[in-house]
Parts: sequence; structure tokens; C-alpha cells
Amino acid sequence: MRAFLLALILTTPALADPIPGTDDPAFRAPFDRALQGDDPTALTEIHAAAEAGNTAAILALPVVSEWLRSTLPFAERKKLARVNGTAVPDAFAAADPIAALWRLGDPGTDMGALLSRAFGLYAAGEPDKATSLYMIWLNQTGGFGPLPDGFFDQPAPDWATAHVLWGRLNDTTFEPAVETDALVVDRLKADDPAAWIALAGFAGLHRSDGPPADTARFAALFVAAGIPKEEAARRMQAVVPVVKVMRYEPVDAATAKAAVEAFRSEPEFQPLLALCTSTCPATADACTTAFVASFGHPYGRANTAQPLTSLIPTADFFATPRGRTLLLRSTAGPLGPDPAASPLLAATRAIDACLADAILATQP
Repeated sequence: MRAFLLALILTTPALADPIPGTDDPAFRAPFDRALQGDDPTALTEIHAAAEAGNTAAILALPVVSEWLRSTLPFAERKKLARVNGTAVPDAFAAADPIAALWRLGDPGTDMGALLSRAFGLYAAGEPDKATSLYMIWLNQTGGFGPLPDGFFDQPAPDWATAHVLWGRLNDTTFEPAVETDALVVDRLKADDPAAWIALAGFAGLHRSDGPPADTARFAALFVAAGIPKEEAARRMQAVVPVVKVMRYEPVDAATAKAAVEAFRSEPEFQPLLALCTSTCPATADACTTAFVASFGHPYGRANTAQPLTSLIPTADFFATPRGRTLLLRSTAGPLGPDPAASPLLAATRAIDACLADAILATQP
């Protein structure tokens, strides 16, 4: 049944249709103002457009509310929580097939359906939201159990899929080692980068305090895959920067720069590229390296506050003041209560002063 529903979702023509109302001034004018700054009238006008039946306004309302509701009195916020008597999340999900897949990030309780929703969002051009659901599925299930047909054909980022393989390599309670090894060999034969990331992590190449690697098991994997051990060693070492960065601990500039090159083509990495190009055009590459060195991969930092790409493309959104502010403010937690005095900000500044100044300017 899930496979049938997923196929139905992916072949629904509405997924490719323009969103009705995007060119209506009743939506476009307040939405553009909301992208530029904290104008509370933008939220009330979008709500009015939503109640008038503008689909684009209904789809924008949850994120614009997240941006601007704190600028309004409580009584006004309460009125904006419904669209013609329907709770905003329900109105959002009912307005569009892609919105129904996303559901404002609510994972639900059915993990199989959650994974299907993630795959549907990939197909619909919402990779950051898709990967958010994919990683919830992974965190909730460990990635164990039978994988659906075509699992490795999905455009999930390599570092995300690597965690499925890495988890199985680490734990034989749910999956027998012989089955895991056969799966890893299949992925090696397919030249799947996720397999190399998983093996580098399993070998502990990203740390100096881990237990010694099971060299016999590694050797058997590479023999079965027909890969010379020297080539295998080189491939694992090449992805160590990715493994280090995905631990979400600060790394040195050289490691961050190498990881950036691995991430650069990922749709989930585009928010940071757009931010650095628009905020620090003279030092865009250094800006990107500095962010990754201090704060890791930008995936998931603003996905609940980012509109659907059918309303505004990712690159365009993160080039607006709203998108830039959301991504820059996502650094607040690691920086601590006094961002100006944070050693992490100092480390960021050592790589790119422009990014450090931009971060500091947006802290609440």
C-alpha cells in the first residue's frame, strides 16, 4: 500500500503545477516585504489573502507567521492561527500535495510512511525538507530492517545514506554481520560514496581515541568487492573530512575546505553558498569554509522557516535578508550567551572576518 501511495504522489501532475496566487499582489506584496524585514502588517495581509482563498498565501502563512508573529500582540496572533476556522497546519497540508508530504515537519508515528514522504519530497524538489524527514526516520529506526526497493537510488546526500551503512556495521544485533557485509560490498561495487564514508567512520579514521579497526573484516570486504587495499585506503582517507565535519564539532580550515568540495554540489548545501555569495561576495569561498569549520554542514538549520521552493527557490531565498538572517542566527546556540566573546566566533573570524561580522550583526 505504501509503495502504491508513493507512486501515486510522485505521478500527481499537481506537483509540477505553478502555485495559484503567486502573482496576485494581495500575496506578492506582503510576502516580498516579509522577505525584507520585520513588518507585522505583512503577516496580517498574507493571512487575509489566505482567508480569501489564495493558495500561495496559505502555503506561505506558516513560515511568515514563524518570522513575524512575535511582532504582534497575543490576541492578534491567536486570530492568525486559523484560516477560516481551520488550524493553519491543516490548511497548509490540504492546500497542495507537496505541503501534504511536508506537513510542516511533523514526522507522525509511521516510520515507513515518513520515509515515503521524504522520497516524495526529493522528487518534488524539496531536498532540505526531504533530508530532514530522512534523518528523523534514521534516528528513530537506526536504519535497520528491510530497506524499500530503490532505497539507494534516492538523492539523499551521501553522508546521510552513509549513516545507514555505518549503523549496520557497528551493530549486529538487528542485522547479521554477513548481511551487512554483503550490502556494503554491493555498494562498493556500485562505487557509492556513502559506502566509503561509512567505512571511514567505522574504521575510526576521524578520531584518535577509538578502538582499533577490524582489519580482517575490512580486508574481506575489499577482496569481495575486488578493490586493491591501497585503493581502498586512499578512498577512505579522501572522505575523512566529511566524517569529521558531520560530527558537528569545529574543525580546522583545511579539513573544512576539503569537506566543502565534497558538499558543494548537494542541494542541501545551496543555502550556505547563496548566503556567502550575497553576504560576502569578495570572500565567498572563505565564508563557506569558515561556516563549515565552525558550525558544520548547513543542512536543516532553517528548513521549517524556509518557504516551499515553489514559492521562492532556495538560492533566491537565502540571498534575501530574511533567509540570510535565519541561517546566520542558527549559529546562536554554539556561540553561547556572549557571541562577541565566543572562541568559536574568533575561530570563524580567523578564516573570514566578513562572515564573523555578519553573524554578530544578526544575533538577538
